[in-house]
Amino acid sequence: MAIKLRNILLKMIPYVLSVAGGLILFIVTKDEVHNPNVTDLINNISASLLSIPLVFLLYDYTNYRVSKQLNKTMADSMTDKINIILLNLIMIIRQMLGIRGTLTFASMNKMSNLSQSKIVANLKITQNLANELRTYRDEIDNMIYNGAKPNVLTGAQVQMLTGLVRELSLLINEHSFRRNRRVAAKYIENIIGKIIDWMDSDAFASMHFQQLLGAAQLDATNRKSTKSKNN
Repeated sequence: MAIKLRNILLKMIPYVLSVAGGLILFIVTKDEVHNPNVTDLINNISASLLSIPLVFLLYDYTNYRVSKQLNKTMADSMTDKINIILLNLIMIIRQMLGIRGTLTFASMNKMSNLSQSKIVANLKITQNLANELRTYRDEIDNMIYNGAKPNVLTGAQVQMLTGLVRELSLLINEHSFRRNRRVAAKYIENIIGKIIDWMDSDAFASMHFQQLLGAAQLDATNRKSTKSKNN
């Protein structure tokens, strides 16, 4: 709070000096200068000094409003992209666990009730699914970097996504090297929990779940199509 107040005071110094200079010139001209031409010139300078703060304040306010709206648009766009990626991750985990049936907001939340023993019993991670996990992990990591710099993502969102990236990395490494099913099940349990926490914290995601799910399914289809063409 003290740092913010200091910054505000520092920003006000040029405005205060400009207003003070304009008033001093006006007062001095009124009492000391008697040449009309010189008086007009100094009055014009004084008026300019008095108007400069207003011009810059209007500019700063306009810039603030535009920047705020731009950040909101960028935040909404990035959040939608993240929601789609997270839903794709949920669909991948459902494939790993052999979960069938329609994915809904309610059925996704019920995944938090899966026990480790049930996850261990049904877990099957193919190389293609592991590669998809790695791809989505890298995309989330890039979004954290791009969203944190311009403050598009909040600190809480960055923290949640960073934790998710860590759990995905641990799961990928476990599958690649040790393949301990019980350890992998723990990571999957954590991943499910973090995704559900993210979705629950986003009112738009919960209200427009089916719309986002449709976008996620289309995204997954397009990725597979692109991959097939490249191969």
